[in-house]
Amino acid sequence: MSIIDSAKSHFETLGVQSLEVPEWQDENGKPSVIYWNPLNLYEKNIIFKKAGGLSDVSVLADILVMKALDKEGNKLFKPEDKLALMYKVDTNVVERVANEIVKAITPEEVKKN
Repeated sequence: MSIIDSAKSHFETLGVQSLEVPEWQDENGKPSVIYWNPLNLYEKNIIFKKAGGLSDVSVLADILVMKALDKEGNKLFKPEDKLALMYKVDTNVVERVANEIVKAITPEEVKKN
């Protein structure tokens, strides 16, 4: 197997990640669960460009719009939701979810999935 095939195979093993968000309860009062696929370099490039040197925290909303999925793999947020995420949603929750999405997954976490 070539190194590029090995690298691609590794990325495929990362799988879908998820995070429970107790502050955002569903209609039954249960924590919402946000799913996402790991970021690739193309997506990171988009995020870094939007962040303008990582000084623009609105990129946190962009991350949720870009990556947050429901259980079936459908996007949870539309581009027009960005303003609501920025002005009408708890910044600590947005930051926590966005940081989970962008953090690098460890080999130990891959084994748990």
